[in-house]
Amino acid sequence: MPRFLLGALLLCAAGCTDQSYFPGKEAGPPDGPQSLEPLAPVPDLYNPCAPNPPPSVGGKVYAPNGLDPVAGASVGVPLVVYPIPKSVQCESCAVKGKWSAQIYTGADGSFKLLGVPNGSFTLVLQKGYFRRVLKVTVPSCGHLELGKAETTLPGKNAQWDPLDSVPSIAVVSGAWDQMEKVLDKLGLQEKTIYNGRDYGTGPESVQALLQNGGLLRSHHVLLVNCGTKFESLITQAGPARNNLREYVRKGGRLFVTDFSYDYVEQTFPEFIDFEGSDSTPPQQPEDANAAELGSENLNVRAAILDPDLKAWLGLPEIKALLPDGHVNIEGFMTGWAVIKTVNAALGGKTWASGGVTWAGGTGGRPLTASYDFRDTDQQGCGRVLFSSYHTHGTAPELLPQERILEYLVLEIGACIKIE
Repeated sequence: MPRFLLGALLLCAAGCTDQSYFPGKEAGPPDGPQSLEPLAPVPDLYNPCAPNPPPSVGGKVYAPNGLDPVAGASVGVPLVVYPIPKSVQCESCAVKGKWSAQIYTGADGSFKLLGVPNGSFTLVLQKGYFRRVLKVTVPSCGHLELGKAETTLPGKNAQWDPLDSVPSIAVVSGAWDQMEKVLDKLGLQEKTIYNGRDYGTGPESVQALLQNGGLLRSHHVLLVNCGTKFESLITQAGPARNNLREYVRKGGRLFVTDFSYDYVEQTFPEFIDFEGSDSTPPQQPEDANAAELGSENLNVRAAILDPDLKAWLGLPEIKALLPDGHVNIEGFMTGWAVIKTVNAALGGKTWASGGVTWAGGTGGRPLTASYDFRDTDQQGCGRVLFSSYHTHGTAPELLPQERILEYLVLEIGACIKIE
C-alpha cells in the first residue's frame, strides 16, 4: 500500500470530521455502505511528491441538467464502490477507512481534491443518492482538471457507468402543485408518478402506494404535491399512516407541500406545530385541515436562514436572491397551511421564513422546515421536509421558490447522523 494512502487511513482512524448540512447527533458505527465522511488532509509526511504538492484533481459538480452547480457534493477516491441500496435503509454519515481522499464541493460546486493516487483510479462524485463513478488518470505528481461532461451527475441509473445511480423517487400528483416538473428541469429522467389527483384505485394510485409498505420503501424519496385525494388514509389512524411513519423511520425521505400538510401533521405531530387546534397536545395530531388558514395572493420577501442555501441561491447561474438577500415567494392560495413553530429541540430546522397573514393573525412564520426523524424509542433515520408554498414548475425557468426545492431535492438524500 502506498505510504500516502496508508497515512490517510491512519488519520481517519484517529478521527474524521463530518460536514452534514442537516442538524443531528454525532454519528456512531456505520450501518450502510453509502455513508460519507471526509478524511483529514494528507500531510506532507505522506506526500509521494514532496517537496512538490501532492497529485490532485479538480472541477465543478453539476446537477443532471448540466447547468446548475451542486453544493456540498462528496468527491472522493473510494477503496470500494458499493451499489446504492434498492430500498430505504439507515445510513450513518461515518464510515472510516472507505476513502483514500475525500472532500466536499463549495457553494458553487467547485472542488480541488489533494492527495489522490498517481496514475489511474476511480473517482466518485455523489450528492445523496445521485452518484457518478469515473475512471480518471492523473499525471505523475500533477493536477487533472475535469470538464463539465465528466462532472455532471447522472439523470438515470447506469448512465455512463454501471454504478452510476439516481434515487428512486415517487411523486404523488396533486391538484395545485407540480413538483415533478421541477425534477424534469433538474434533469432527472427516472421517477414514478402515483395518481393523487382523483380517486383512482389502480396500481398507480396513491391508495395503492400508501397501503403497501414494501412498495413505499422501494422509493428513496417520496414527494407529495399539494391537493391530493384519499387524504382520509392519513387523517384517520390505520395502515397507511403507520406505513408512512415506518417508511421515514427506516430511512425514507418525505417532502410535502401546502394543502397536503396532514401527511406531516397526522403522521409526525411532534416535530412541527401548525396553526389551529391550539388545545391539542404537541404529541397528538391536530384536527385535519385546521392549519389551512393562510391569506391568498401574498407576495413574501422570505429570509433564507441556512447560509449554504443562501450562498447557492446567490450564484450567477441560479439568480434567485433579491438585492437585499431575500427570496421572493408568490402564489399562495386561499387557506394555505400555516406553520406556527418548528421544534428545534427535536432537531427541527427552518430553512426559510417570512411575514405573512392568516385568518386570525399576522407575523413572521416558518415557510420551509425539515427534521431528521427520531421516534419515541430514539430509533429512526429518515428525513421530512415541508413547504407552505407551491412549486408550480410551469414557467420556462425555475421560479426563485422552485430553486429552493431544487436545492432541497438534492440535499434531502444527504447522510444523516445517527447513533
